[in-house]
Amino acid sequence: MEPNPWDPWARDDLTENEKTLLTFMRDCMHGDDLSLLDTLVAEDYIQHTPGIGQGRAGVRKYIEEVAHRRPGRKEWRPVQIFSAGDMVILHKMSATHIFADFVRFNDQGQMAEHWDVVQPLPEPDYDPMRKSTENFARFKALFGLS
Repeated sequence: MEPNPWDPWARDDLTENEKTLLTFMRDCMHGDDLSLLDTLVAEDYIQHTPGIGQGRAGVRKYIEEVAHRRPGRKEWRPVQIFSAGDMVILHKMSATHIFADFVRFNDQGQMAEHWDVVQPLPEPDYDPMRKSTENFARFKALFGLS
């Protein structure tokens, strides 16, 4: 893996909301501490990911029935994290997928709303810090171009 100068674990300038999102991902979503749902996720949490229910209960059910059953769920790493106002964007990857989580926080510092983009890794041994070389084959296949 190429060095990551923006590694969230190595930064000392994270906002409280960025720290909260990283803690939630590490200890709850990819960890075992479901009690964090009661403090870090708003009761009226709004979910925009198709198939996951609303509120804290919807997140809990997803984690219990899907997220905690995924093979290799504890094998993940944050790549980059950004915040502006009450929004935080986390770019992370697992052994098989790359994710972008968009989270809005409420005035109590709880996660209040969520959107995401998920895709399989674009190539074997994908490294998000490695510079790419030009090869449009994947894009042409994706968009049905010849």
